[in-house]
Amino acid sequence: MMSRQPNVRTHTVIDPRTMGRPVHLLGSFAHQLRDDFADFLRARINRRYKASFQIDAISFVAAPADSQRWLSYAADDGRIHFAIERPLLLCLLRYRYGSVMPEITATTDSPAAPLAATIDEPETATEERLGTMLGQQLVELAVRRIESVQRAPVEAPAAVTFAEASLQGANDGEWLLRLTLSETRCNVSGELLLKISAVWMNRLLQALAPNRERQRQRPATKPFPARLQLTLQARLLEKEVPLATLLDLRLGDVLPISVGDADVLIGDSRLFTASVAEHHGKLCLTSLADVD
Repeated sequence: MMSRQPNVRTHTVIDPRTMGRPVHLLGSFAHQLRDDFADFLRARINRRYKASFQIDAISFVAAPADSQRWLSYAADDGRIHFAIERPLLLCLLRYRYGSVMPEITATTDSPAAPLAATIDEPETATEERLGTMLGQQLVELAVRRIESVQRAPVEAPAAVTFAEASLQGANDGEWLLRLTLSETRCNVSGELLLKISAVWMNRLLQALAPNRERQRQRPATKPFPARLQLTLQARLLEKEVPLATLLDLRLGDVLPISVGDADVLIGDSRLFTASVAEHHGKLCLTSLADVD
């Protein structure tokens, strides 16, 4: 009798660095950056050296801890780190110095023998200089692309300068842009990596965040006494008359009165006294005084 395997659910582990941030928009930004890098390869390398470097894939992920040897570039108040796999760099080096000849084109099964042999040799100063220059050019492209998506125009582009090569792990907030490159003539492929610091990632994610409707500005709150609405009543005069006189009043009769100070009330509470004056045909209260 066959035993049934328990139904085990797999759960996706959420990276806390992605929560509440528009990381789903990094894919479209990566494609824009891919176009920038493809234009660079086409205009600065392929056309000049008759090479055929191409980008096969690109991805954006939160940077895992690693011991990669990075070339570090200071860009404004942040940094972007660069690394490239050696076969790609050596292939570019051969094109740059004209040592890729038609007769040593690689087969489809293995890389060109001279290139494979060179990989095992120690790194040269020429190779280091080429890697440094290539890294700075690509880091500048990345910085310009980040600045281009910011809503506020950048008046002074960030200066990109070479800092140093270093061994380090990933820091909080860093992201890794991984490009897979290939070159058919040398039959090589490998990865080109940009590790973007938290400073530049924060700028990018803030720029990618969708515009939110601005909250309507609430009117300035007035003090409570200014907001409390009260009804004032003005009692202009009181006149006492006998009941018999009141019952004898007919239409057209006149009651002699004299207007003195008026009482100002809220409800049944007498708060002020005021003088009665005439202004443009209207009776007005003036000279209000507190009732003792």
